[in-house]
Amino acid sequence: MSFRSFYPLGIVMMTAPVAGLIATLTLRAGADDTEFKPIVEAKIPEGFPQYTPVRDVQIKRYPAYRKAEAAPNAGRAFWTLFSHIKKNNIAMTAPVEMSYTDGQRPSEGSMAFLYGRPDQGQAGPQGGVEVIDVPPMVVVSTGVRGPRTTESVADARDRLKTWLETNKERYAADGELRVMAYNSPFVPRNRNYFEVEIPIRPLDESDSSQDSN
Repeated sequence: MSFRSFYPLGIVMMTAPVAGLIATLTLRAGADDTEFKPIVEAKIPEGFPQYTPVRDVQIKRYPAYRKAEAAPNAGRAFWTLFSHIKKNNIAMTAPVEMSYTDGQRPSEGSMAFLYGRPDQGQAGPQGGVEVIDVPPMVVVSTGVRGPRTTESVADARDRLKTWLETNKERYAADGELRVMAYNSPFVPRNRNYFEVEIPIRPLDESDSSQDSN
């Protein structure tokens, strides 16, 4: 098995100035984004919805899933999770889930690798990793193309908050901001893809079985 197959979807951290420069040079919000399709490097977990088109805002429904989560640890969360899945013979999937604090400048918190099936392995603490069973959830999601920077996450977050304000009589936020990252450093920066999401709950039961853009 190649090194690439094991190294991938943990996002290599870049310094803010370099990331900002690359974002300026490579982010493209234009006609070509409407045709953009993310590069597939790993399977998505069982039952997961497909990606959200770039800059679109969509409601997505996730089934119950199992994840291995590591707390932020001076940039070592990826390697902690990598060791966990290698030890337990768990295949890498996409996306990688990252929690974010929702301040003026969003900052990354925990990182999680998602199991392919919710019946794999066993929930509970395992060394520096907590294996967690996540119940089904509904989120509002937007797709982002390009490097994952503080600015690009904040811009996407603001897009979601505008949607929530527009739909405040139907939906309310119901969880913390998160990023679902689909690509490794092997993918060119202008082809990188991730989603920014906020869990939501319907305020009207009639909306609980319907999607809305």
